[in-house]
Amino acid sequence: MRSRGWEVEGIEVSQADRQYARDKWDIHVYSQPLENLAIPGNSFEVITLFYVIEHLLAPLGLLIEVKRVLKPGGLILLRWPHSTPIVRLLGPLSKKLDLYHSPYHLYDFSPKTVEKMLTFCGFREIETMVGGNTRPLKRFNRWASTIFGQIGETLYGLSGGHLLLPGISKTTLALK
Repeated sequence: MRSRGWEVEGIEVSQADRQYARDKWDIHVYSQPLENLAIPGNSFEVITLFYVIEHLLAPLGLLIEVKRVLKPGGLILLRWPHSTPIVRLLGPLSKKLDLYHSPYHLYDFSPKTVEKMLTFCGFREIETMVGGNTRPLKRFNRWASTIFGQIGETLYGLSGGHLLLPGISKTTLALK
């Protein structure tokens, strides 16, 4: 985003990842979660949460804080996994694929749950879509992610944006 002219800040609780962000992009990175920072209301035009919400003890609290610090008309962009339907389908094989990433993923949200949380927090014009695939380190997992991601993208497109294949990461946009 900086290369597109935006002013950029970040939040990362991991010291190593904070240093990586500073070294690679030379941006200010907070070490505390958003809920612990004293950021004034209406401060940001866009807040992105890429694979964050599933790790939080209180995801609703974060969404409320995001809404507070977004400017009127501001955009939240969430990227999150949606594994439960595939875990149930694959049974014992899902453990080998590490689809839940236990104990790190505390929640697995459905698109309807994310929409309900955002609506509860006062967001509007909520749209969830399939947004490509992840690239896990293990070759088989990367292969599976690519294939299922392509199938998900194709079905999403062919259905006019109505079919969100379970087991594929989702991207949700909403306005304050």
